[in-house]
Amino acid sequence: MLRKLMLVLGAAMLALTIALPASASHAKPVKPTKPAHATKTPSPHALCLQALEQAKKTFEAQQRADRKALHDAQKAAKKALNDAQKAARKALHVQQAADLATFLQQNPNATEAQLQAFHAQQEAAKKALNDAQKVARKALHAQQEAAKKALHDSQKAAKKAFNAQQKAARKACPK
Repeated sequence: MLRKLMLVLGAAMLALTIALPASASHAKPVKPTKPAHATKTPSPHALCLQALEQAKKTFEAQQRADRKALHDAQKAAKKALNDAQKAARKALHVQQAADLATFLQQNPNATEAQLQAFHAQQEAAKKALNDAQKVARKALHAQQEAAKKALHDSQKAAKKAFNAQQKAARKACPK
C-alpha cells in the first residue's frame, strides 16, 4: 500500500514539475508563424530597370578597376626607377671612393692641381649621372601623364557611349 502511495505521489510530483514552469511563465504565448506569402514577381519594367542598374554598376566597377590598375602599374614603375637610380648613385659613390683610394695610393705626394683635377673629374661624373637620372625621371613622368590622359579620354568616351546605350535601353524597357 505504501508502495502505491509513493508511486502516486511520485507521478503527481513529476506532473507538477512539468506543468508548473509552463504555467508560471508570463511570456506571451508563441504565435504560430504565418505561412510565407509568395513574393510578388517584379514587373518586366522593374526587371529591365534592375538589369540596367546592374549593368551601370558593372561598367563603373570596370572603370574603377582600370584606373586602379594603371595607378598601381605607374607606382611600381616609379618605384623601380627610383630603386635603380638609388643603386646607380650608390655604385658611383663606391666606385669613386675606390678610385680616390687608388689615386692617393699611386700618387702619395699629389700636387694641389692633380687633386683638383681628380676631384673635378669625379664631380663631372656625379653631375652626368644626376643629369641622366633627372632626364629619366622627367621622361617617366611625361609618359605616365600621357597614359593617364589617354585612359581618362578613353573612359570618358566609353562612358558617353554607355550612357547613350543605357538611354536607348531604358526607352526600350516594357512598360
